[in-house]
Amino acid sequence: MNYLDHLPILVVAIPILMSALMIMLRSRPTFQKILNIIVSASILLMSIILLLQVWNSGIQVYEVGEWGKYGIVLVADLLGSGMVVLSCGISLLALIYSLDYIEDKSLNTTYFSLFNLLMAGLNGTFLTGDIFNMFVFFEVLLLSSCGLVVASEYGGVTKVSDKMEATFKYLMLNIISSMVMLIAIACLYATVGTLNMADMSVKIAAMSDAGTLPWHIYFIALLFIIVFGNKAAIFPLHYWLPDVHPTAPSPISAMLSGVMIKVGAYGILRVYFLVFKDALFLLQPIIILLALITIAIGAIAAVGQKDVKRLLAYSSVSQIGYVFLGIGMGTAYALAASLVYLVNHAIAKSMLFLTSGGIIHHAGTRDMDKMGGMVKSAPLMSSMFLIGAMSIAGLPPLGGFIAKFVLFDAAILGEYYLPVLIGFAFAVFTIFYMFRAWLLMFWGEARDVEKYGPYSSHGLSPMITVPIVVLAVAVLTLGVYSEPLIALSSEIANQLLDPQPYINAVLGGEVR
Repeated sequence: MNYLDHLPILVVAIPILMSALMIMLRSRPTFQKILNIIVSASILLMSIILLLQVWNSGIQVYEVGEWGKYGIVLVADLLGSGMVVLSCGISLLALIYSLDYIEDKSLNTTYFSLFNLLMAGLNGTFLTGDIFNMFVFFEVLLLSSCGLVVASEYGGVTKVSDKMEATFKYLMLNIISSMVMLIAIACLYATVGTLNMADMSVKIAAMSDAGTLPWHIYFIALLFIIVFGNKAAIFPLHYWLPDVHPTAPSPISAMLSGVMIKVGAYGILRVYFLVFKDALFLLQPIIILLALITIAIGAIAAVGQKDVKRLLAYSSVSQIGYVFLGIGMGTAYALAASLVYLVNHAIAKSMLFLTSGGIIHHAGTRDMDKMGGMVKSAPLMSSMFLIGAMSIAGLPPLGGFIAKFVLFDAAILGEYYLPVLIGFAFAVFTIFYMFRAWLLMFWGEARDVEKYGPYSSHGLSPMITVPIVVLAVAVLTLGVYSEPLIALSSEIANQLLDPQPYINAVLGGEVR
């Protein structure tokens, strides 16, 4: 038996097993930490091998259990396996950061279990070939992330009541989203008689070709905008994000902004370009409109923030709008640009949230008006925040510059002149609020010690600084050597626009 054939299930099942094991190992905290790092690194390695397998040998299909050919199927194509690599990489760094950032009481009881469930939910979402299982993995993500948001960090400045309020809002809005998704799935199943997305694609295409496509298919497709839009926090479904991301511990903020909101973008790419490709002519203008409003609202709101994590949260709202703008344009180049943007934002924003944790630890506050002059007392945090800010702002030579350049280039080539003009205008806003934040925190005179107290003299451990530096190196690398990411994104875009190989692999290919 070749274990490499089982990689699609291993990257989902191992975190689930680890979640249960962590409950039993609560009395052995040191062993918990070592085991989690080893296993998370192993899962990252497996995800990279899976991506290489898909790149070299084509789409991998894995049948789970004995419930028939279309029972529970995991499908690893370039999009799914690429997202798993991104998710596992950021998860590993966030986990290392957590070891010295999360209070022992939280870390040794529920944190590791919930974190592993979060990883399982992410990997399962990216690999499932079944839309009901996508719903199940969404629920795993929701419940695990709710528990992680209320985890306590050392020297935390966020009140427990604020965490609970944000979590309640997050939970309620996502429960409504889940109900909408269930209704949409039930309507789809009643229409096409299957939950397998490849099978759905074939049956809906056949109805479209025969001219018998029922009108409510378009309505169901619109319902999925609510579902995935809520996950991605696009307008008008973004209200939960600016409360949840700042109140969560910084490694969880990094996971939420770096990976979790990308689940919504992934859902749109997977479901719309596979299942509802005949309805794209109706959906794409809606996505572009929502993307532009999201870009504007996030950027405008970010300008007025004094709370560094709240600024980063509103920035995430604005930046996910750029990802959706590329999806809405829908050409191969625009989709590739959207994916390049997605990856660069995931890495840079994760780094900024992890850096913000170090800044808050040093200053003892999230209020940027109560900081100043930290370039002298926290030079590493100053450099890291500047790199992340420059990348999000789209300045060379960082990954964010390449992301914005290819996205605007795709928009111009596709003759989307007004969207690119709006996107460019609010990119200027991004430069303003990111550099304003850096100047408030790091430049000028040090803060009034009598009024706000001295900065912490306690240094940051390697477990906190190393993940930030690794992400900074990734941001720089994607800026000066972006060709591999662009090539991978272009190939993924081609697969999205021609889903027949995916359909053939699931319905007609060899199923393990």
